Amino acid sequence: MKFIKFTCFTSCLFLSLFSLANTTSKNVGQKVANHSIWQTQGYGYILEVKGDDITFYDITEKHCLINHLESGEYPSSSITVVEGGAELDWGAIHPVRLTPLKALPKLCRQALITSIYDKNYKFSAPLTFDVLWFTFAEHFAFSKEINWDWQAKYPLWKEKITAQMNEAQLAQVFEQLLAELGDAHAHLESKEGRILASHNIKWDDFKKNKIEMPFAAQSEFSSHYEFHMGLNKKQSEIIASYFIEDVKPQRLNRSFFLGQLPKEISYFSIDDMSEFTEEDTVLSDLETVDKVMKKILPTLHKSKGLIIDLRWNAGGYDVVSNRLLSYLINRPLYIGSKSTKLKNGFSQARKIEIQPATSEQYQGPIVVLTSGLTMSAGEIFLLGLAARENVTIIGEASNGGFSDSLPKQLPNGWTFALSNERYLDFAGKNHEYSGYPVAQQHEYLNAQALEESRDYALESAIKLLQ
Repeated sequence: MKFIKFTCFTSCLFLSLFSLANTTSKNVGQKVANHSIWQTQGYGYILEVKGDDITFYDITEKHCLINHLESGEYPSSSITVVEGGAELDWGAIHPVRLTPLKALPKLCRQALITSIYDKNYKFSAPLTFDVLWFTFAEHFAFSKEINWDWQAKYPLWKEKITAQMNEAQLAQVFEQLLAELGDAHAHLESKEGRILASHNIKWDDFKKNKIEMPFAAQSEFSSHYEFHMGLNKKQSEIIASYFIEDVKPQRLNRSFFLGQLPKEISYFSIDDMSEFTEEDTVLSDLETVDKVMKKILPTLHKSKGLIIDLRWNAGGYDVVSNRLLSYLINRPLYIGSKSTKLKNGFSQARKIEIQPATSEQYQGPIVVLTSGLTMSAGEIFLLGLAARENVTIIGEASNGGFSDSLPKQLPNGWTFALSNERYLDFAGKNHEYSGYPVAQQHEYLNAQALEESRDYALESAIKLLQ
């Protein structure tokens, strides 16, 4: 999943006894009081509800600051009272659980960090470093997997930081840190939205081996970007060459494409899992999925097999992935579980069970094509398909970036993100970093295949379905 939109707070409010009473069982299902304060279970946020608005504070054991980017993204009606607390519906698979507080923590009342949005702000490299470091230390979900001890490594990294450092120098240190972590969702952005650091291991390898090195040996394209687009265009032309001539392929949406292959096999590519419309909301994306799937189901019912191509799907919203899956199952399907990094350990795992669509569903055989670029919500879709009967996954192991992206903000206005959630598949296995495995190995954008104008993975998928 991409950035989950959150919000922030600005003032210090105390929760009245009346407000606290709204968390009792008799008010379950109601919206929260207009004056209330809540702490998320995990995620490192405190929510201050004030009328129709929610303000989000980013909080660590040592810091509290307002996340101005996320504030205002959700109305207070997004929070609903449940037994023992409340829940925030933020467009993810599960709502985030909230615990009531009587007041803002002392850090937020007496030691609130000033930011670039305040008149008296002054840049401090040591403070900015500490905010990012301790946020990762408390919420990064895979320290054990990469053998990373935040407490032991802190003095080694802190000595790189001086009070005289400027923003550009600090960004270089952050880039080194993110490169060593290799977190698929970790990145740093300037306040203008420019990427300052991002080191997805498999994407870095892909960029080096499939773009930068081949680009250096050719003269047709003038930039890495143009060369990459040229590779994508060539791949699309190769795929199209396999379609039968008497059935016109359908570009159903910016992200959905349907073609017909020999032997009555359908080909369905999904570019990503979000931003299908100009509205760019979760609801509009879900509505688009419903329209697309209902339109193609009559064709799928006539097919003897379906190939789903996710090789360049970089993610989006998990709920969109699960809506797509609902049209491919005919009974409730347990696809895995999800837990959140807490200060000490993880939250209790919450099951993910997908209900079938209320309309028609496709129940025939499926072959899925994946690559090291298939990630995030694309991989959640993959988890669901893997749990379904009569599905074969071929290509390359996926990216290994299953976790949602946790968005945070630094005092100088930069924003950053990290992976703070752990997904397990239906068999209880974790595939973060390694990616979801495949039954047959086929390299994506293989140089020999491109030279021969062939798609070996697609050919194997057709054979499997025959």
